[in-house]
Amino acid sequence: MRPGGDLRRQQRGPVFVSLLLFSLVLILLQLWLFVAVFENALARKFEMALPASIVSVLILMVNVWMLVGVNKIDRSD
Repeated sequence: MRPGGDLRRQQRGPVFVSLLLFSLVLILLQLWLFVAVFENALARKFEMALPASIVSVLILMVNVWMLVGVNKIDRSD
């Protein structure tokens, strides 16, 4: 057993919860971007669509990166 393994096991729960909350914030940001772009599209203003889609793709990449990290942590035990 590695030194500090027990401490790492004890901290796994709070790390998962914090990642879940951060992911929830990112998903809410994506929903807000979608609604803002949709409202602008209904008003025939399309200049916000490209920047919002770029930010949305970045948020998706962050969520996928966090999912891969959580899977690595889960497999290590």
